[in-house]
Amino acid sequence: MNEEEKECARKMVMASLWCIQTDPSSRPSMSKVVEMLEGKLDSLQMPSKPYLYSPSRTDIDSSVLELA
Repeated sequence: MNEEEKECARKMVMASLWCIQTDPSSRPSMSKVVEMLEGKLDSLQMPSKPYLYSPSRTDIDSSVLELA
C-alpha cells in the first residue's frame, strides 16, 4: 500500500469507530461521516471507547497500579 491508501484506510477506520458508538447521540450524521472521509486525517479525533471495549493488557496493568 502507498501512503495515500494507508491514510484512506486510517480515515475509514476512524470514521467507523465513531459510527459504532453505543450512545446514538455520539454517532455522527452521514454528512459528518462524509466530511471525515473527505477531510484530513490530522483533523479526526479518536472517539470515546465503545461500550463493548475490551481493555488492553497495559490498561489493566495501569488500573491495578492505581489501586495499589
